[in-house]
Amino acid sequence: MRIRASFAVLAFAALSPEARAHHSFAAEFSYDESGTITGTVVEVLFVNPHARYFMAIKDENGKEVLWDAQTRSPNALAAAGWSKDTIRVGEQITIEGNLGREGTRKIWIREVRLPSGEVVRPTGEPPPP
Repeated sequence: MRIRASFAVLAFAALSPEARAHHSFAAEFSYDESGTITGTVVEVLFVNPHARYFMAIKDENGKEVLWDAQTRSPNALAAAGWSKDTIRVGEQITIEGNLGREGTRKIWIREVRLPSGEVVRPTGEPPPP
């Protein structure tokens, strides 16, 4: 009986949305399409499995649209010198990275230009000269 109960708990945990939420890079982002976006940060989620920054950006018609910028886990970012305050709500930033597949408003962060002009990378590498 105890084994069945343990199996049921493990099966439930494995099938929960949180357990299935992690996915491959290629499922959401293009290796071949890069881009740059500039906008105002409206929400910061410094949580697992990926830190996310939601940004308000003006599209080609001047209409404000929401973009989802994602990057590495908070632990990986902390090892690279980032904190939950590296990028803050209300700041205007520029992100360069891999664009979302099929025209989605997503970008995988390769580097960020902060309001101070400083460029930071999620890997901790310095930007090219």
